[in-house]
Amino acid sequence: MAVCARPVSGNAAGAFNQFVGFGDSTLDSGYFRYTTSGNASVDAAVVAAVANGAGGGFAGPGVMTTTMLAARFGLGAEPVSIGGGNFGNGSAYTAPLSATTGGTPASGQLPGNVATTQQIATFLAAGGGAANADALYVVNSGNNDLIFVQNQGADWIAANPTFLSGVAAQLTAGVAALQAAGARTIMVPNSFYTTVLSGSGGLVPETSIENYARTVAYGNTKWADLTAAGVRFIPADLSSLFRFVATNPTLFGFTYDSVLAANAPSPVAALVTSWADITPVQLQTYLFIDGKHLTTAGQRIETDYETSLLVAPRLMSLLAEAPVQGGLARAAALQGQIDLTGQHRGPTGINVWIGGGVGALELKNDSGFPGVAGTPFTGSIGADYRTPCGLILGAAFTASTQTQQFSMGGGRFDQNEQALSLYTAYQAGPVWGDAVASYGWQQDKIVRDVTLGLFTDANSADTTGRSLALALRLGGDLRLGPVTTGPVAGLVVQQVRIKGFAESGSSGTATGSNGVTALSYGEQIRDSAVSQLGWRASVDLADWRPFAEAKWNHELVDQSGRMVKAALTSTTAAPYALRAAPVAADWATASVGSSYKISERIMVRGAASATLSNPQVIGYGGDVGLSVSF
Repeated sequence: MAVCARPVSGNAAGAFNQFVGFGDSTLDSGYFRYTTSGNASVDAAVVAAVANGAGGGFAGPGVMTTTMLAARFGLGAEPVSIGGGNFGNGSAYTAPLSATTGGTPASGQLPGNVATTQQIATFLAAGGGAANADALYVVNSGNNDLIFVQNQGADWIAANPTFLSGVAAQLTAGVAALQAAGARTIMVPNSFYTTVLSGSGGLVPETSIENYARTVAYGNTKWADLTAAGVRFIPADLSSLFRFVATNPTLFGFTYDSVLAANAPSPVAALVTSWADITPVQLQTYLFIDGKHLTTAGQRIETDYETSLLVAPRLMSLLAEAPVQGGLARAAALQGQIDLTGQHRGPTGINVWIGGGVGALELKNDSGFPGVAGTPFTGSIGADYRTPCGLILGAAFTASTQTQQFSMGGGRFDQNEQALSLYTAYQAGPVWGDAVASYGWQQDKIVRDVTLGLFTDANSADTTGRSLALALRLGGDLRLGPVTTGPVAGLVVQQVRIKGFAESGSSGTATGSNGVTALSYGEQIRDSAVSQLGWRASVDLADWRPFAEAKWNHELVDQSGRMVKAALTSTTAAPYALRAAPVAADWATASVGSSYKISERIMVRGAASATLSNPQVIGYGGDVGLSVSF
């Protein structure tokens, strides 16, 4: 059996470069299609089913969630039995189990099963004890453990009350070893087996109450043990998700009958279900294939939900990125006004000015993650005074607004910002310099739509933020007739803080909670220090003074370690943290424009600017200003 412990999709660009799955049939994308189950009759049935359209996994002729989830990030989820990274094999236990002390443990219900803990150990051994830090890991195991316990009977269960706790401890040890070996993004779902046990309308029959409670408790125990062991994982609340589906089936294209496990259309197990046993329509209108495994429609709901857990924190990181880009634009606009007021001054030494601008801003993300795009509008008003010694002292107020639309999945955030700035400037001969200090306030309204199959859960939230900025600039002027040119260097230091907030979703109306996809987020802090080095030139043409400037920018603060914390609101689980959207380290900016003297005391200025060679930001815009001297 080939085992691939290193990236299997080397040309995939983005946050993840490999998908790795550990678990049972909830992940199995075709394990027994390429290796024996240890049971000759099962092997023969798999061959026959595949010949009639089955995929060899546990979705019959449909599509597994592992395949869909990996594809969202440009990856594959081929089974390890054909050299892929998906170790999931149907009927596997979490760890080898035995009903009697000293008995021979079994790895699953089939002789060819490999238990989840064994899968992890095999993976780590193949990698020399190292795990790919840039892989997406999903560990989904436990349904078969529950069935194993259920099959032992009430007396055995009463005599072995800590059996499942012991299995959970073994899983924790395996996942902890995976993290210690370098794994950084590990998703651990709880079980949708609760929905298998549910009756019409999501109600639990009296005969299933004990098994239902045991399923919920087992999921909670696994998460609690992982948290206590210091494992950083993403909890996926499949129990709440599919409880919502079962109680609101029509939202997903199902009926109250077609979501019941007892009404599953296939007369055989999902592994050997082919087009002889199920129709394409049934794969979309029933929740279960065989009473235990999800149809393509169910798999897609799970995929959509798990994708949302992965992309939401990185998407929310752009709430802090937008003010950083706005701060750079504000600093450039105020510096332009300083240049304009420096060109004329009345007898009192006081200048009053007003300016405004509009632009386009797109913040990109990694492959599979949504970015945002919008149109910022900005307006400023200010006044300054030049002292007898030539020092300029001024103040300005800036207000801006933008609506940033999400590029994937639907939604947006509306961000309004107000900033108070103090500035100073001085020129001694050919050498000049200025400084701008700003304090800003942000107000954000967020709408994040999460598609769950045919249903869209609209999550909304409000939050606020603040920002501090200091922009320094120094340059020298070389006069060559009507041309003034010279170098310019600068530094823009910023800190943006976005307060933590919690979403409320449309699904919350039915669940009595925030909603099944709603998340809460911790406070964000985005530090930035951008050095700038460039050249500028202007030409005096009577009342006109056209100018141009180009700068190279470098982000001095390493952003690779910035994380965004999120937490489920549908159940109790430890928060998780994922990396923020990537930020470019180097890029160029350029601007061109002109000032015009209307009279001795009135001047106007217009400029167009663009961000260049930045893989994460597309930005361009224009601004105009009017300055009056007294």
